[in-house]
Amino acid sequence: MAANGVSNRAQAVSESEARSEAERLLADPRLHVSDRHRAFLRYIVDAVFEGRSDAVKAYSIAIDVFNRPPSFDPSSDPIVRIEATRLRETLAKYYEQLGDEPGARLDIPRGRYVPVFVEREQQPCPGDDVSDVEEDVVPAVEDTTAPLRSTMRRKRYAFAALASLAALAGGYAVFRAATPAPLDTQKPFVSLSLNAAQKDTAAGETVMEDLAVSLARFGTVRLKSDAGTARPDVGPGEQTTYDIRMRYGEDATSVFLWWQVSDAATGEAVWTDQDRRPTGTGARDDAMRALVYSVSRRIAGPVGVVNTMELRRNLPASTTGNICVLRGEFAVEQRALASLKAARPCLEATIAADPADADAMATLARVFVWTGRTTGDDSYFGRGLNLANRAATVSPASTRAALAQLATQYQVGQNDTSIAAGRRGVALNPENADLLAKLAMALFLSGHWEEGVRLAQEATDLVGQTIRDANFVMILDAYRQGHYAEAVFLARQVPAADTPTTVLKLAAIARLGDRPVTEQEIAAARLQHPDLDRTVAAMFSGARFDSSLKAALRTGILEAGLKSPELASNGPM
Repeated sequence: MAANGVSNRAQAVSESEARSEAERLLADPRLHVSDRHRAFLRYIVDAVFEGRSDAVKAYSIAIDVFNRPPSFDPSSDPIVRIEATRLRETLAKYYEQLGDEPGARLDIPRGRYVPVFVEREQQPCPGDDVSDVEEDVVPAVEDTTAPLRSTMRRKRYAFAALASLAALAGGYAVFRAATPAPLDTQKPFVSLSLNAAQKDTAAGETVMEDLAVSLARFGTVRLKSDAGTARPDVGPGEQTTYDIRMRYGEDATSVFLWWQVSDAATGEAVWTDQDRRPTGTGARDDAMRALVYSVSRRIAGPVGVVNTMELRRNLPASTTGNICVLRGEFAVEQRALASLKAARPCLEATIAADPADADAMATLARVFVWTGRTTGDDSYFGRGLNLANRAATVSPASTRAALAQLATQYQVGQNDTSIAAGRRGVALNPENADLLAKLAMALFLSGHWEEGVRLAQEATDLVGQTIRDANFVMILDAYRQGHYAEAVFLARQVPAADTPTTVLKLAAIARLGDRPVTEQEIAAARLQHPDLDRTVAAMFSGARFDSSLKAALRTGILEAGLKSPELASNGPM
C-alpha cells in the first residue's frame, strides 16, 4: 500500500489518455464539486499539461485559486491542505460510482498536489491514513528511544511507501517526458535597410538612425546588426526576424517614407505602406520627427505590425517569453476575465524561469489590476503593485514598467506617484501615443482637466487617428461640460467601441432627454455588450473621480436606466 493512496501496481497512462480523462472529468455532471474545488482541479491539471508541476505548491495554490494575499503562510493557514483532502474524498467517491467503466483515473497523491493519471482498474488501497504534508516539508527525525518492534514496523511501512512512490514517480516521469517543454520565445529581430535619391541621402540616413532609436524605445523588438547571427540553441519557433525595407524622399511640400515589413524566414511581405508629413510653413526637422514617430509606432507599437504578426503565430498556450507578454497585454486591452485568467500561468512561468524579466512582471501586474477590477477582489491590487515596483527596480528604463506603475499606483489611490510614473514613461518613449493617452486619462480623472485633454489631443495628433483612452478623455470632457451632443458624436466616431465608451454614450444620450432614442440605443447596446451592467459597476465602483464628474455620471446613468453603483471619489481605483 502506498503513501500516496494509489496501489504500487498502478500504471501511468499516455498523455493523450490523461488529457482526455481530465477534460471528461471536469465536464462530467456526475462530479459534484463546488466552484472552488473545480477551480482547484483545473489549476493543478493545467499545471501538469503545461509543464509547470514543479511550481505547484501550497503557496501558489493559495494565491492563485483561493485568493489569499502574498503574505500567505502555509504553516499557519491550512486551507490548501484541507481543501485538497476534501477534493481527494470527492474524487474517490466519484470513481467508486463509475464502477467498472473503463478508462483512466486522476489521483492526487497524499503529501503533494500534482495529480497523476493511472489505469482506472487499479483501485486506491483502503485504510491509508497518512497525514497530508506538503512534499517539500522534511519529516522530523524518529525518536530512537521507541520500542524496537514499533521502530521496525514504521521502517517497513516507510520502505513500502517509498517503493510505491518510486514506482509512481517512474511512471509519471515517462508521462512528463512525453510532454514537450514549453517554447521560450524571444523578442523578434528587425533588420533595417533604406534607399534614397542622391539628393536625399543625408536626410535618409538621419531618418534611418532616428527610426532605429525610436523602434528600440518601444522595447518590443531587437535591432539586428549586419554582423548579427542567430544563436545555434534558439529554434525558429522561439526566434523570428523581420526585414524592414524603406525608401525616403522629399518634395516641396512634404517628407515621405515608403516601408515594407517582410518575414525573413519566408520572404513574404506582410505589410507595405507609405507615410507622409507636410512641411508647410513649419520646420522640416519637425516633419521628419513626426514621420519617424508614426512609422516606428506602426511597426513596433503595442498594436504595430510586428506585434500583430507575432500574436498570429500558432503557438501553444504554455509558450513563455515574449509571446506570453504580448498575449498578456492583449488580455489587458480586452479586459475579459477569461482572457486575463488564461494569461497568468505563462507569465508566472516566464518570471519563474527569469526573475529579472521586467516585461513579464509589468504585464502580470496589469493583468492583476484588471482581474481585481473585474472580479471586485482588491487583493489583486497589492500583488500588482508589488510586481510593477519590482519591474521598475529591475529595469528603470522600461516603458512597460512605467506603464504598470501608472496603472497599479493609480488603482491603490497613489495618484501623484502614478502620474509621475506615467511622465517618466513618456519621457523614455515620447512616441508611445498609447502610454501618453493613458497618462492623459490618469490626469483627467484626478481632476487635471486641461492637461488631461491637452495630452489626449497630443496622443491623437501623434498617430493621426483615434486612440481609445484619448478618445475616452475627450468624451468625458464634453460630458463634464454639459456638451452631450458632442459627447455622443465623439463616441460614435470610435470604430467597434468598447463597453465603457458605450456606457458614456448612453449616459450622454439620456441627458439629451429623448427617451425613445435612449431606449432604442440601450436595447442595441445590450445586444452588442451583454456585460453592460457589469461593466458599469466595474468602471465606476472603484474608480477615483472628481466629485463634480461623479455626480454628472451618476445622473446620466440613472436617466439611462442602467444600474448605478456608488462612485467613490476617495477610494481606490
